[in-house]
Amino acid sequence: MAYFAGAESLLKDGNYLIDGKIPIWPIGTSLTLIPFIQACKALGSPVEAAAFWHGVFFISLAVAFTYLLGKRVFNPATGIIAAVLLSLAESPFIHSINSASDPGSLAMLLGAIYLMLLFLDTQSPRDLFLSFFLLGLAVVFRWNYVFFLPLFIIYLVGDRRIWAFHLYPSFWILGFLGFLAGISIQLVTNYSHFGTPFQIGYGQLDYSEQFVFDLLEYLKNIVRIMYRMLFTWDFFSPLLAMFGVLAILGLWKEKRRDVFWLFMPWVILGALSVIYFGVKPRLLMPIMPPMFLIGAEGIVRAFDALRKSLIMHKVSPRVTVVVSVFMALILFSPMFVRTLLHAHGHFQDKVVMQRAFRWAGRYMQTPDASIITQPYYAGQNADWLRAGWDVWASKRYSGRRIKSLEFPETWREIGDDWAVINRFWFEGSSLRFENSRQMSDRFDSLCTARHYELKLSFEGEQEPLFLKKLNMLSYYPIDFMEYQSVFEVWGPEE
Repeated sequence: MAYFAGAESLLKDGNYLIDGKIPIWPIGTSLTLIPFIQACKALGSPVEAAAFWHGVFFISLAVAFTYLLGKRVFNPATGIIAAVLLSLAESPFIHSINSASDPGSLAMLLGAIYLMLLFLDTQSPRDLFLSFFLLGLAVVFRWNYVFFLPLFIIYLVGDRRIWAFHLYPSFWILGFLGFLAGISIQLVTNYSHFGTPFQIGYGQLDYSEQFVFDLLEYLKNIVRIMYRMLFTWDFFSPLLAMFGVLAILGLWKEKRRDVFWLFMPWVILGALSVIYFGVKPRLLMPIMPPMFLIGAEGIVRAFDALRKSLIMHKVSPRVTVVVSVFMALILFSPMFVRTLLHAHGHFQDKVVMQRAFRWAGRYMQTPDASIITQPYYAGQNADWLRAGWDVWASKRYSGRRIKSLEFPETWREIGDDWAVINRFWFEGSSLRFENSRQMSDRFDSLCTARHYELKLSFEGEQEPLFLKKLNMLSYYPIDFMEYQSVFEVWGPEE
């Protein structure tokens, strides 16, 4: 919602503001939302649909560039498999439909890497310029993508392609100009906000407590990253890692220096911000394409070995294809199903949430009353409170101020405030999630102290039974939890 508000502010008067205040995020996502918002208006669609199409467009670009990278570095089959894996991995799938900044930055990074490889073959100034231009645009979507700036230099030197510096004397100048052109819109935005192009939005917040060296925390985060890469559905659990090891062993024997000097720095640089700022699945998206490409190459090598074995035993090619497809379905369908189930729950949660908050906003009688809700729907955190922002989808739907159960100090002591909660997060297995028990107890106290009564409930659709049964083959105990959103609107007794 913050990015969407930034886009509407740009459309209104050309200023990049959120809730009338300077955003902490770069301008890329809000700026690229504008043509989608205008297209929705022209087609008579709800403007909120622009958020969906924006994500679909950029994740499609990321998938396409993953295929092109796989085709160039390995073979078309590896590119196709890696592209499918990226398209159905949970974090890219989910964050491509809610206007997050991650799909845009990922697409720009993949495009930049592909064009760099293309430049090494074509020696075209255009490819070199565009490569660094897209890398600059990646930073304009997410600040932490600046960590990838050394990637090309590491790759060129490590792969002994230093000829690029000698045969093309203008390499450094063109690269610098391309990157500068890519980030220019952000430099202009910074200057308009702060009077200098070099101060970014995060400078408004007091981050002195966060910029503390903590070696133990970094080591813990490294272990967490390794765990996620091996055992979560985002990386298709240990199966893809096993195929990846097969590919690595083969590539090592073949002395594919180019692959190792591209993918190893890519993964390491992509993990730096995660190690420092915390392990969140969507922040691991930049390192998914190289992991998927390596895993896909292992799948292709395993298929080739199977095909040769079956040919030796005089098995027809048709049977080979059928066996291979069947094996792939057995191995990976649980992970695909998990993503589809999560997407279903995500969709139902948002649709029913809209209905509940819109109904509450319509029937609340006191004009200045607020709605108290769970942190997932309030959008408030310590950073937002310090910035003084009051922007979230629940506010847009209800037309009311939103307060979080996590920050009772922001509530009015006396008034006709209402409450909207998703009962799912307070019951059963979902209580295992962080702060769920605390928020549940706080809500019960709120209802008792303010004499709330249940006004209306809004129930989402249950997860498809067929997909749920298929999902039993997955590795995660949480997959057995039945997700069904039940939003309740509570208000003072009448």
